[in-house]
Amino acid sequence: MPGVEFDKKKDTQRKGIEPTQVKSIKLMTALEKGSDNDGTGKNFNQEGAVFGKTYKFRVEGYTNLPPQDKKKIKWKYKYHSISKNKWIEHNSTITGEEYNLFLNEKDICGRMIHIMAYINDEESEGYLKVWHHNRFRFFDRKLVEKQAEERAKDPWKIKQASSSLCGMASLYNALIKRDSKRYLKIVKDLLRTGECTLDSYTIAPHPEALEMYDTHPKRSQDYRGMGMFEVDWMVLATTRSKESLPKLIYKGKESGKLDMLKAVNWPDMLTRMGKQVGGFSNSTAHGLSYTSINDKKTIIGGRVHDYFSNSDLRELLQIDSLHQKGHHILMMIDADMISNEVSYNSLVDVFNDSHWVVYEGDLAFYDSDKNITSDLDKAATVSFKIFTWGRDPQSGKYTNAAGKIDLDLNVEAMIKKPGLNIKAFKSNYYGYIEMY
Repeated sequence: MPGVEFDKKKDTQRKGIEPTQVKSIKLMTALEKGSDNDGTGKNFNQEGAVFGKTYKFRVEGYTNLPPQDKKKIKWKYKYHSISKNKWIEHNSTITGEEYNLFLNEKDICGRMIHIMAYINDEESEGYLKVWHHNRFRFFDRKLVEKQAEERAKDPWKIKQASSSLCGMASLYNALIKRDSKRYLKIVKDLLRTGECTLDSYTIAPHPEALEMYDTHPKRSQDYRGMGMFEVDWMVLATTRSKESLPKLIYKGKESGKLDMLKAVNWPDMLTRMGKQVGGFSNSTAHGLSYTSINDKKTIIGGRVHDYFSNSDLRELLQIDSLHQKGHHILMMIDADMISNEVSYNSLVDVFNDSHWVVYEGDLAFYDSDKNITSDLDKAATVSFKIFTWGRDPQSGKYTNAAGKIDLDLNVEAMIKKPGLNIKAFKSNYYGYIEMY
């Protein structure tokens, strides 16, 4: 009728017919299991979506008859972002009864995804919640964060175990002492999103080592075989993988000498990472050029040098002085030093026995009568404390992955009077990296 406005929606309601709405939606793609994140590290029954995969959703039911035009069905999803501390919403341009969601946003990892399908009202129609696993989905978040807090308090608890990740362990030991919050950020970001960006440097597995994300704590062929704790493997192995050389891609597994070679921490790389990862303003290598290392390890030349020169002992005094100023010192040595063995085996030792430790102070030289001396010509032995292999520098004690507390007799002997034979120190010392 002229002058009368027709409201189709109100007319429909007057007849007792409500407008059609989406009543429910269903996930058609199977979810995958991951950690229950209950703090035990033993349960892997939680089902969730996995980063990098596509998930199909479909309308399962309507409040009335299905709409004649299925394109009226709209889709959206939202999640609460930890990094931005706000809800992020995505409205899809795809309409209809089916919706495919490709999960390639790292920020969604470790969050609940809220999926909505609707015709009129997004708040009251089809709705479904789906858990999105952390990127390291088999790692127990509560357990890993507990381990991280323990290391933030006592940095010496970082344990490389039987892996070749001593350089990474030493770097993170120094990093925590400078800024424990930086370490905790790295742990949380890596666990949840699979990467952590620090200024312009991003820690993440090498692009050819993405299978590290599927590492399972119960598989003995994975990091468990190296005797490492979850947090230590995740942080140390991932950081080292990023720095892999072409054709020497480190994937966090070490079953032979080639794998161990892939994990070697070269002086120039570790020096650079002191700034990029450690956040130090200054990171400088001393005596760690190829030429100086080669000179120290030649079977004849090295012996002659050490017999007539105390340059290594004077350098140790310099190291102690820098340590007292608050500088962090990563020493490159042969592991034979810790067992008090004299070793001159050319450059073979650099590949087989080279080891990074952190200098912890309490330097003392002793003469042949075991009396403290400041005369380097009379020094027969030397003692000082170091961080290595997850040992307490004050006692040499450490806790293995099974929770057993052991005492390392070699480290204990090294830090107590009379310490190491001077020849064992000289023959196994290369140089150091100074970070501050």
